[in-house]
Amino acid sequence: MLPGVSSPLGILASLLVLGALVLFTLFQLKRRQRAAWEAFAKANGLICAEKRLEVQGRYRGHPLLLATGKRGAGGKRRHTVTVARLDLEGALPADLLLEYEHPEDKVPGAATPREELLGDAELDAAFQVENLAPEARPVLLAPEVRQRLLGLRGHRRVSIKGGWLQVEQRGVPGSTGALDALLRAPHELARAVTEAAPALPSPRAMEGSPHADEELPGSEHA
Repeated sequence: MLPGVSSPLGILASLLVLGALVLFTLFQLKRRQRAAWEAFAKANGLICAEKRLEVQGRYRGHPLLLATGKRGAGGKRRHTVTVARLDLEGALPADLLLEYEHPEDKVPGAATPREELLGDAELDAAFQVENLAPEARPVLLAPEVRQRLLGLRGHRRVSIKGGWLQVEQRGVPGSTGALDALLRAPHELARAVTEAAPALPSPRAMEGSPHADEELPGSEHA
């Protein structure tokens, strides 16, 4: 043991040093994350918000909103997530709801009634479906769409709601490579959906797009 560390003043000094190191590490992490999000936005012609980790614009043909938020009631269960939303631009009906939640995040004992099925055993085992219009079924069952949907089961949460595809993962990507990796599979699914749809209306404007704070209050600041 170092001389003086066992004294009250020595313990206090050690705690202060440790606290300063933790704060410095967090500051450096936040700065790296911010730099990565700004670089990603610039490389893809997107807009990065000034005071929070949020990027939006048209990403490889699809309107995108990428943001951070909080999940959990509090304490150790409360955690940061990154949410990616891609506009399907009318490829599926706006009232269709399709949801997947990672088994670890489900509330124990909670059961969701199954009233509608796609007719595919794997998809029906993974996703909850509501308001399944006849024209939506063949799009969701198209081979590439089906494959891409099943490929998203590694994420924490996946949903198609209000005409938007939303994918969520824990944590905050801290590099442009990690951001590209986060968006790769959702973008491939969005592309497959729009290609499988019989006809698309003119693209919606980015203004008025849903914000991550609508479902994830308390989005993190940069």
